[in-house]
Amino acid sequence: MNTENKELEPCPFCGGKARIKAINKKDVSLTIWCECEKCTAKAGGNSPIIEKEDNFLEAIRNAQELAIKRWNNRV
Repeated sequence: MNTENKELEPCPFCGGKARIKAINKKDVSLTIWCECEKCTAKAGGNSPIIEKEDNFLEAIRNAQELAIKRWNNRV
């Protein structure tokens, strides 16, 4: 799925702008989530499920899509 066309809704707490963030740590693996730039509220910590090398980028895109969906569906 193309996440470039997906817009993040404003933060439900402060109205701030949200960003997609990612970190790769040895003990945790790659994690993707959305976070408010203003109040640092977070939603959707997702780790891509990588079954084989060939689907690595697709797995990242899917995790990113899920993070966006979780952020935008917050109450």
